[in-house]
Amino acid sequence: MNIFISATNTNEGKTHSTLKLIEAFSSLGYKVGVMKPVETGVKKYPEDGKILFETAKKYNPALNTLSLNDIVPIRHTLPAAPYVSGEVDFEKIKKSYKKIKPLCDILLIEGAGGILVPVKEKFFMVDFLKFFNAKLFLVIGSRLGMINNFLLNRFYLQSKQIPFTWAVNVFDEEEYFNISHPFIKKFNPLLIQKDLDKIAKKLTGA
Repeated sequence: MNIFISATNTNEGKTHSTLKLIEAFSSLGYKVGVMKPVETGVKKYPEDGKILFETAKKYNPALNTLSLNDIVPIRHTLPAAPYVSGEVDFEKIKKSYKKIKPLCDILLIEGAGGILVPVKEKFFMVDFLKFFNAKLFLVIGSRLGMINNFLLNRFYLQSKQIPFTWAVNVFDEEEYFNISHPFIKKFNPLLIQKDLDKIAKKLTGA
């Protein structure tokens, strides 16, 4: 099973949430793999990809046969959408995927930015769902403005008939419950910080 992790925007907690999912799925007995097909804003090395890789190897030693180049096959220096930051070689991504996939039961694939970040002229982050035959897990950062971001993403995905599982990544518990939860609660939100088991089971259909 492949799970593509995206978010309502950049810096909403995709990497943090993916790290938590590594732990959750591993505790359920799954062999977990990770991949970040494209990382931008890379200086010396891809920071997000590296922490995902190092964490996943602790739970799934089979990943030690791979390198960071496999986990993050496309790296751009400019911190911008891939369409702007540089060329994206999809064959290189496929090659890395074919090396990682046999080593895991669940492959967590972290996107860059939100679902409509452009990768190429007619290819957006959301299109990686079909590319990898993956389920979508959408992270909703709890900062002020999250209601609008959540509703826009929800409207788009439902209009395109794209199924997804979502959860709130809470940055400040008091702020979230005072400002956003009074509205969000009617959608029965799951919280990254409290509901990992429920999230993992929902994603696996358990």
